[in-house]
Amino acid sequence: MKPNIQNGLKICFTIVGTNIGAGFASGREIWEFFGSYGAKSTLYIVISMTLFVVCSMVVLWISWKQQTDHYYSVLTLIMGERVARLFDGLILLYLLLSTLVMFAGSGATFSQWDMSFLTGSAVLALAVWVVLFRDIEGIKSLNYLLMPCLTVILVVVCLSFLVHGDVQPMSAAVDMEWLSVLPSAVTYAALNVIPLMAVLATMGKQIRSPLEIGIAGIGSGVCLGIVAVLYNLSLLRIEHLIPQYDIPLFALIDSYSPFWLAVISVLLWLAIYTTAVSGVYGAVFRISDWVAVPRWLITLSIVAVMIPLSQLGFVTLVQVIYPLYGILNLFVLSMILLYPLSRMR
Repeated sequence: MKPNIQNGLKICFTIVGTNIGAGFASGREIWEFFGSYGAKSTLYIVISMTLFVVCSMVVLWISWKQQTDHYYSVLTLIMGERVARLFDGLILLYLLLSTLVMFAGSGATFSQWDMSFLTGSAVLALAVWVVLFRDIEGIKSLNYLLMPCLTVILVVVCLSFLVHGDVQPMSAAVDMEWLSVLPSAVTYAALNVIPLMAVLATMGKQIRSPLEIGIAGIGSGVCLGIVAVLYNLSLLRIEHLIPQYDIPLFALIDSYSPFWLAVISVLLWLAIYTTAVSGVYGAVFRISDWVAVPRWLITLSIVAVMIPLSQLGFVTLVQVIYPLYGILNLFVLSMILLYPLSRMR
C-alpha cells in the first residue's frame, strides 16, 4: 500500500498527546527528573527520548505486523502467554487508575478557576465520551488538531523566556558519572509506556507502511524532546523560584497578562484531557474483548464511575498510584526494548 504521511502525523501527535499530560505540560515532570543534573541534563533527556522513540516504533511495528486490536495481543508477543495473563489485569487497572488521576486533575483545575471540583470532573467526562464516540478516528483527529498548537505554545513560551526573561545565571551541572544518571533517563522513558502501548496496540490496522511508523515514532520523539530540552533550560535559570510553584510553568509566565494566563490554564487542561482520552481508550478496547456491548456504552460507564471516585483528590491519587505502578512501567518498557533482540535469535 502507498504510505499515508498524514496518517503517520496523526499517530505521531497521538503519541505526543498520550505522553504530554499535565505533568509534562506544567514542567513538573521535567524538573523532577532532570532539573537536578544542571546543564548536562540535556544529554539525559536525549537518551530518554531515544528509548521512548524505539519503544513507540517497536509497539507500532508489532501492532502493524500482527494486526492487533488491543494491548493484550502485544503483551503476549513480548512476554509470553503466562506472564501476559498475569500483567493483563494489572495494566487494565493502571489505565483506569491513571485516568482517575486525570479526572481529579480536571476537578482541581476547575477549583482554581473558582468553579466546583465536581464540575471539572463532569466536563472532562463529557469531553472524553464525545471524542471516543468516534472510536480510533476520534482520538487521532483530536490529537492531530490540538497537539501541534500545544507544542508550539510551549516552545514559544520557553524561547520567549530564554531570550527576554529576567533570569539568574544557570547553575553548574552536577558532577556525576553518566551511568549513575541513566536510571533517571530510563525511568522517565517508562513513565507513560503502559498508556502508550494501550493506544498504539490498536493502530496496526490503520498503518499502511513502515514509513508511517518512522514518521510517528521519530516525529513524536523530536516534538517531545525539543519541548523537554527548552523547558529544562528555562527552569534551570529560575531554580530558586521552583519551590514556590506547584506548576513551574507559571514561574515562566508570571509577568504575562491575565488573558495569556487564562490561555495557559486552558492548555494545561487540554493536556489532562488528551491523556485521559488515551487512558480510557486503551481500557475500553480491552474490556470490549470480554463483553458484547458497544464501545461507546463502555466508555460512558467508565467516565460515569470516574466522576464520584475523583473526589478522593488529585494529590492523594498521584502519591498513591504512580509509585505503585512505577516498577510495572519499567518492566513493560524493558520487555518492549528487548523484543527486537529476541527476534534475532
